[in-house]
Amino acid sequence: MLDPGEGSLAELITHLMEYVVLALEVVIAIFIIVIVSRTLFDLFKKYVTGFGKKQVLQQQQLYNSQIVTRMLRGLLYSLDFLIAVDILKTIMTPSQSELLYFLAIVVIRILLSWAMSKELEKSDPVNYNTD
Repeated sequence: MLDPGEGSLAELITHLMEYVVLALEVVIAIFIIVIVSRTLFDLFKKYVTGFGKKQVLQQQQLYNSQIVTRMLRGLLYSLDFLIAVDILKTIMTPSQSELLYFLAIVVIRILLSWAMSKELEKSDPVNYNTD
């Protein structure tokens, strides 16, 4: 038989984990908003200041690839942390429907991560070349 103190401790830990998960989700959402905002700002700045200047096409492409690479890396980190948050959620409520939901979300996020990492390899082949 469980001691009443153990039950309340388990409830306290469950509530604490719910707040931790919520806090992590908020931090990740803010991180994503900052990444996207900075990317949009950089692109806007490039096109506003670049209209009067004739830059070499290669320099423009390099700058664009740097902007995209920075954004993709940030989104990849965000997806990794979101998978960790989903793992915490599933640990807290391990029902069969929750596990199926978790599995679907993780598969989608892993596919997104894979696609973004392939895009990073194309945009920045020097850092990803394993030869």
